[in-house]
Amino acid sequence: MIRKNDCRSAVKGSPLSRGFLCLFVLACICLTLWISPAAQAKTGTAFTRAVAESSIRLFRETLRIAGKNENVLISPDSILTAMAIVENGAAGSTQSEMKKALGGVSVKKYTKSLAALHKRIAASEKLTYQSSNAVWYKKGFITLKEKFVKKVVSSFQAEVRAAELDAGTVNEINDWVSEKTNGKIRQILDRLDPDIRLVICNAVYFKGAWQEPYTSVKKRKFTDSAGKRKKVKMLEGTENVYLTIDGAEGFIKYYQGGPVAFLALLPPKGTSVEEYVNGLTGIEWLKGYQNRLSRNVIVSTRMPEFSYEYKVSLEEPLKKMGIKEAFADNADFSNMTSLSVCIDQVLHKTYIKLDRKGTEAAAVTAVLAKESAFYPQQSPVRKTVYLTRPFVYAIIDTQTGLPLFIGTVKKI
Repeated sequence: MIRKNDCRSAVKGSPLSRGFLCLFVLACICLTLWISPAAQAKTGTAFTRAVAESSIRLFRETLRIAGKNENVLISPDSILTAMAIVENGAAGSTQSEMKKALGGVSVKKYTKSLAALHKRIAASEKLTYQSSNAVWYKKGFITLKEKFVKKVVSSFQAEVRAAELDAGTVNEINDWVSEKTNGKIRQILDRLDPDIRLVICNAVYFKGAWQEPYTSVKKRKFTDSAGKRKKVKMLEGTENVYLTIDGAEGFIKYYQGGPVAFLALLPPKGTSVEEYVNGLTGIEWLKGYQNRLSRNVIVSTRMPEFSYEYKVSLEEPLKKMGIKEAFADNADFSNMTSLSVCIDQVLHKTYIKLDRKGTEAAAVTAVLAKESAFYPQQSPVRKTVYLTRPFVYAIIDTQTGLPLFIGTVKKI
């Protein structure tokens, strides 16, 4: 049973790169299941709706604790995969609360759908999408239940390792993170406190080349969230998919390989990205994607090149979503271990680089637990979407529109 009374900060992460000009939403890839027209009319399956709502809520709560002019990027796919592993170890009211907070889908169905999603996306030969998992537990202090180990190995292909959870293990975990993210994230931990008993990690790495690379790059002005104007490299082109989501205009640009695309949204003029995301819901996201215009449309686009890292502790956002008992003394994780432990920290770090050739992105989520005291043919429609001020973007699954990465750009 994982319990927590007064879990102190157990791990100190590496410094966060901050102060970037634009706010981005990078929402990426969800679902490998076939969706019928009837299901699409109801904004997808229960799993699709659950992931969409959880992704937007996570992003909204993360934005609330971010700096006013700070670029933000999270990977809902990485976070929700790590939390799904945790949920498989939960029992009783702790599991019930997690299930409700994550959309009401049974842990069995949620686990199966995530596994299918990752398998489908990873099968693409023209892009790279890897989701990796590992569990480290303290040798001699905690024993993991056999059923839990079998589940995380079979469903999540997780590596399960007994370790000292000392300075040597910190290096081992950071080396694993660097390997699984192709060196884009080299460190998630600085140290581990002596009372940490368990570390669960997910790492996601994505690299995709544009189906149609940009050939026009010009210096143009971008106005950041503080109102400052700056000349930056703007990628200019035309796209054939236009959409609106809750008042924001956007476009979709495809990567080679089919299952993944980049979605960008420009909030209405006079509306900040924080104000926009605060009113956004997962259902509105799905409806906007399903109602996208992809025939007889030409979208003139401008988008800045950008690259940044972001790091955040997710305890507060997760609690705001309703996952509270898992951090409390009465938490029940008896499907994982008989030892009384608690979730102490949930660390998240991301990386993205977008240029004329394509996009490279990575994410790591580390959950730490410690022992507790207890259409018809028409003439083309022409649209213009110039991302010359703060905007939202996502890397999405083209079948469902679900987010894997979601972020904002406030400054460049």
